[in-house]
Amino acid sequence: KPAAEMDEMKFDMSGAASVLGTFRALAELRPQLNVVGLIPSCENMPGGGAFKPGDVVTSMSGQTIEVLNTDAEGRLILCDALTYAERFKPRAVVDIATLTGACVIALGEEIAGLWSSSDGLADALQRASREGLKSPLADLKNTGPRPGGSITAALFLQEFVPKELAWAHLDIAGTVWSDKGRGMDPAGATGFGVRTLVNWVRSGGPA
Repeated sequence: KPAAEMDEMKFDMSGAASVLGTFRALAELRPQLNVVGLIPSCENMPGGGAFKPGDVVTSMSGQTIEVLNTDAEGRLILCDALTYAERFKPRAVVDIATLTGACVIALGEEIAGLWSSSDGLADALQRASREGLKSPLADLKNTGPRPGGSITAALFLQEFVPKELAWAHLDIAGTVWSDKGRGMDPAGATGFGVRTLVNWVRSGGPA
């Protein structure tokens, strides 16, 4: 573990806590659905048996994993939990974990990342999640916190697009101008997006 903010590493168990909290609620709500909760756990302290950068470990599935960063340790027990879950023959599996600091950099501190191999499952989870642009005074707020602000801006616009309409949003704030020339292009406005849109139209448009 890096020394910076090591005192906050206790929150690395927040995914496990979310599973416990979910089952506490399910025990009271008693939904007509079979649900299995798995919490892979281990001590995270240095010792003689700890893995080192460059080690190769074997997962429960039999796949081998090269350890390049010892701070990416949570996924090494989470992948075994995903393998273990197969024995229950589930219709769907959802994992929840404080997996990367990169998610905070990309999405800010009020939006969680969602990746799925199933559009249906992703849609169901999105419908069940909190909508961050809700306002107590109006239908929407026109902004959210600065971290992840490009995402909340896109979500704001999406509220005004019919759901049956294919829609895409390009945020070109960082690419519309350059203070140094590149190749044949002079410094200044870049015209970013023109070629992309023209090529899209020439290729047939909507997909």
